[in-house]
Amino acid sequence: MAVEEHLLARARGNPAGLAFAEAVTLAKQLGWQEVRIRGSHHIFHHPLAPKIKDQYPQPLNLQEGKDGKAKAYQVRQMIDMATAMGVISDTE
Repeated sequence: MAVEEHLLARARGNPAGLAFAEAVTLAKQLGWQEVRIRGSHHIFHHPLAPKIKDQYPQPLNLQEGKDGKAKAYQVRQMIDMATAMGVISDTE
């Protein structure tokens, strides 16, 4: 799945402004697979994650805030993890 550049730019520029559904869409575009939902926690695994397990030992967790937005720190973590795995670059 191709990454929508405008969605990635919005996530980088204003992670607190990203709707939860947009964060899930971006995660899937970046190669994450949703493996389970436990309460409000949506857990994602990535096939390249073992490469960064020392830096990021936990899978990606996304939660919807009360305002329908994704939690900003989780969006930032998703971008950081994707960068660390080489899925995206720092300059995109």
